[in-house]
Amino acid sequence: MTGLIAATLVVAAVLWLPRNGLAAVLLLVMLVAGWEWAGLVGITSRTGRVLYLVGLTGLAGAAAWLETRVDPRWLLATAGVLWAGAVVALILYRSGRYQGRRGGLALGAAGLLMLVLAWVALLDVYALEPTLLLFFLVLIWLADSAAYFAGRRFGKTPLAPALSPGKTREGLLGALLATALFALAGAIRLGLPPLMSVYFLELCVLTALSSVAGDLFESMLKRRAGVKDSGHLLPGHGGVLDRVDSIVAAAPIFALGLHWIDWSATAGG
Repeated sequence: MTGLIAATLVVAAVLWLPRNGLAAVLLLVMLVAGWEWAGLVGITSRTGRVLYLVGLTGLAGAAAWLETRVDPRWLLATAGVLWAGAVVALILYRSGRYQGRRGGLALGAAGLLMLVLAWVALLDVYALEPTLLLFFLVLIWLADSAAYFAGRRFGKTPLAPALSPGKTREGLLGALLATALFALAGAIRLGLPPLMSVYFLELCVLTALSSVAGDLFESMLKRRAGVKDSGHLLPGHGGVLDRVDSIVAAAPIFALGLHWIDWSATAGG
């Protein structure tokens, strides 16, 4: 029920709110996620978390200002580099690593950038075409659900046992298969030519892989903090960050990839 209500509210916001209204709603979501992120990296006092959100808001304002003066692909590429570094951190992760004040500061700073750049990316996709933002959100939800059910049914080989013992390679393959099929249907619906359809399918698969990285990165934060959920705001789902971690990682990759598609050449363009 919580998931159904949340999904309905998201779809309604994308379809009916003006861009500024949607930007405000998405920023509110990122602020709640930022509050939880702060707790995971060791900022436990209310004052400290409020200051973290002030920094997040200020950085969002700076990013919005910067986006009007430079090619947005530079911001999206920055997010891509940041997440490439996050993947390296995941590969190098061992129990007890990234503890201490220095690790907390680095992960806290990374959180500010990751959340703000995801916000920028979501609005960038919306600016290209609102239905593409809905497509992206459904893609992530589908990949997550497919991974869960494929893992439950066929899962045998752990994907990242040190971070998330419940995730399996079979679940990942199920997610990628579901993603590919959904991307193919999307390419047909969008009227993309054959070669561009192949590119779009590859982009969607890469986006799904990025979403897994986001999920695992949050799992690393929770392992570091010794907690199961980032928060308890959503009944049955944990915290907001538990629901948007995949989106935070995948949105910049999807948005960046869309800039290489000539939408004016499509049937809908």
